[in-house]
Parts: sequence; C-alpha cells; structure tokens
Amino acid sequence: MRPLVRFTLMGAFASALLVLSSFSVSHADGVLDEIQLNSSTVQVVHNTTANTDVLNMSLNVTDLGEFGGCEGGDDDFIATGFSVTLFKGQCSQITGLVFSYTIPGYVAHHIGSATYGTYFALKPPGTVSSKIVALATPANTCGTWSINFQATGQDLEYLDTNQVALVLNDFDDSGPFCFDVTAQIGNGIVKPHLGVHRTRH
Repeated sequence: MRPLVRFTLMGAFASALLVLSSFSVSHADGVLDEIQLNSSTVQVVHNTTANTDVLNMSLNVTDLGEFGGCEGGDDDFIATGFSVTLFKGQCSQITGLVFSYTIPGYVAHHIGSATYGTYFALKPPGTVSSKIVALATPANTCGTWSINFQATGQDLEYLDTNQVALVLNDFDDSGPFCFDVTAQIGNGIVKPHLGVHRTRH
C-alpha cells in the first residue's frame, strides 16, 4: 500500500496530471471513479482582514473499493481519512490551486448502531474541523459517508469564480478523482463601528 499522500504532494501531483490529460474521469488500478460524489455544497466566505477567509463543505461520498474489495479497511473514510483539494476552474481546465488538506483519520464514536467521527487540527494561521457520519452502506461498496468540513483563518482570495474542481482521494491513494462543483462565494459581514454617543444637556 502506498502511504497517504500529503496535501502538498497531492496538489503537485494533481496539477501535473491535469496538464497531461483530462482529469474529470480518473482510471485507478483498473477502476473507474472508485470514489463517487453523491452531493456537495461548497461555500467560501471572503473577509476583509487577510488570512481570515472561511471554507465550508458538506459532502456525501461513496467508496466503491477496488475489484470488489475494501483493502483491509483502507477505503474506510472514518478510520483512515481522505484528502481534499480545491482548484479554481473545472477538472478539464484548472487555473490554480485554492486549498488542499489531508485528514489522516477521525476519532471514531459509536452510539448504538450509529458511527461518526470527529477531527480538529491547526492549519496555520487557522484551523480545520470536520465531522463524518457513516450512512447505510450500499451493496458492493465500502461505505457511504456524510462529511461536514470547515477551514477557518485561510487565504482563499484567489477563488473569485464559482467554478471549482473538487479533488478527493482515499488512504490507499487510488485516485485522485475530480468533480466539477459550483461554489457559493460571498463576503463576510462587516460589523459597523459603534462610536461613543454623548448626550447633550
């Protein structure tokens, strides 16, 4: 098994691959689109102060495994995590890296028959937090998960268009897999300055 690709290498590898061929469909070890993105919401909030932008993502993903197997749990997003990268543009024609991060695994929690995971870490100058919930596993897959992901205190100024290429990869590095998504981009709320009001006598 190859080790989990760190986010810096992931960005470089994905960029190089995009130069060579279309990235919208990834053939990995004979498997077509091992990771399926069932639904997604990507939101970027630009703030006026430098390095205070916020990225929010809500993802629903399914891992199909490779050749009918889940590789000893390496395709379990809760146990082994995943990597996510955002590029400006579309999978067939990106224009630059916006954000990249690798979650090396979640802290698993079990309540009855439900399983979920939590994650928190520093990503200077901000933080990354995420919650993942295991959903019903479809037949012949390794699992389906609902993922909430937030990165605060980031520099996302480069992303000024809602066309985003979202790249996902699992622990065994069977991708990367790219998906064209539409991001919601807005400005943060600037609180008005409240001056001192003096009462006239």
